[in-house]
Amino acid sequence: MSVAAPQTVSPPAPRAGVLPRAPFARVEVVNDPTQVLAAWRELSPETRGSFYQSERFVISWFAIFGSRRRARPFFVVARDASNAPLAVLPLALFHFGPLRVAQFPGEKHSNYNLGLFRAGAELSAQDLKVLLRAAARAAPGGPHLYRLRSLPLAWRGAPNPLARLDHGPAASRARAADLPEDGEAFLARRLSADARKKLRKKERRLAALGELRYFRAAGAKEKAKVLDAFFAHKAGRPEFRLGRDEIGALRAFYGALAEGEGGAELHVLAVSDRIVAVLGAGANGGRLQGMFISYDPDPEIARSSPGEILLTHVLRDACARNFTAFDLGVGEARYKADFCDEVEELADALYAPTALGRLALPIFALAAAAKRTIKANPKLFALAGKIRRG
Repeated sequence: MSVAAPQTVSPPAPRAGVLPRAPFARVEVVNDPTQVLAAWRELSPETRGSFYQSERFVISWFAIFGSRRRARPFFVVARDASNAPLAVLPLALFHFGPLRVAQFPGEKHSNYNLGLFRAGAELSAQDLKVLLRAAARAAPGGPHLYRLRSLPLAWRGAPNPLARLDHGPAASRARAADLPEDGEAFLARRLSADARKKLRKKERRLAALGELRYFRAAGAKEKAKVLDAFFAHKAGRPEFRLGRDEIGALRAFYGALAEGEGGAELHVLAVSDRIVAVLGAGANGGRLQGMFISYDPDPEIARSSPGEILLTHVLRDACARNFTAFDLGVGEARYKADFCDEVEELADALYAPTALGRLALPIFALAAAAKRTIKANPKLFALAGKIRRG
C-alpha cells in the first residue's frame, strides 16, 4: 500500500445569500489508512460504526482485494478548528473505465456501511455535499462520483448522517435482533414451541451420529481447519461457483479477519471431529454481526438443519456474553426472519461532485433500480442467477 502525505483543502468561505460555512475547518484525503489511525480510533467503529468499518476488516480487504479490484484507499477526514476529527469516511476509489467512483471497501462482503461521525455532530445534507466536494478536489485523481451503498438509515438508535444525502432503498434489507440476558428466553420468544421441538428432535438425530459439540474456534490451526470445512461445505453450491484464484483470495481474506485476538469469531457445530456447520461473525461493541454461514451438504447431515441448530447455540452464547444485539446481514432468507425479528432498512446514495460524475449518475441510478426490481421478483432473481453462473 503506497504512502503519501495527506492532501488537505478547506471548505469554501461563505458568500452573502448562500449557506454558512460548513461545521468543519479542513478536510484531509489519505491513501494509507494507517496514517489516520488516531482519528479512526477516536471515532471508533465500536461505538460509531459496524465491524465492516473496523481496522481489521478494512485493512485486510485492501491487502487482499485492493489490487485485484484496482481500488485504492480514499479516506476522508474532516477536522474542526482545533484539529480534532469530526468525521472519518473509510472509502475506496474504484475505476469504471474513465470514471473514478468512491465506495465503501468490502463490496458484497460488507453488510452495513457507515461513516464515523463524532457524537453530537450535526451535519446537514448540504454540509455532507460540501465535505464530499472538498475531498474530491483535495488532490488530482479524486472521485467523479460517490456511490455509497448499504447505508443503514439508523444505527444504535441514531439517524445515519450519510442517509441525509439523496438516496433510494437498497436492493436488500438486513435482519437484526435485540438480545436479552437470557438466551433461552430469547429463543422462546422468536421460535414457536413446535419449531423448538422440531429443532430438539433434529439435534438428537445429529447427536446419534456422534458427540455433538458447539465451540468457538481458538488458535491458528483450529481456525484454519474450520475455514477449510467452510469452503468444503460451499464447494459446488451454485451461488459459490468461483475460480480457484477467487476462492484463494476469499480464503485468505477470511483467514486475515479471524487471525489472532480481536478478529472475527468462528462458531462451530461438530459431530465428533466432523464440522457440520460454521458461522463467521464480527464482534463490534455490544453487537455480534454474522458475516457468513455454511453447513455440511451431506443429506444425512443437512436434513437435521445444522445451520439453524448452530444459530441457537450462537445466540445462547451471545446472550451469556452480554451482547445486546445480533444481526445476520443483508438478504432475505427464512432462517434470518426466524431468528431476527427486526428489519433494518438500507439505502443507496449517489452524489456527483464533478460534471463527468453528473453525466454518469443516471446510469448508476438505473442499475440500482434494476437490481432492486430483480431482487424483489423471485422469478427474475432466479433467472439472473442462472445467467450469472453461465
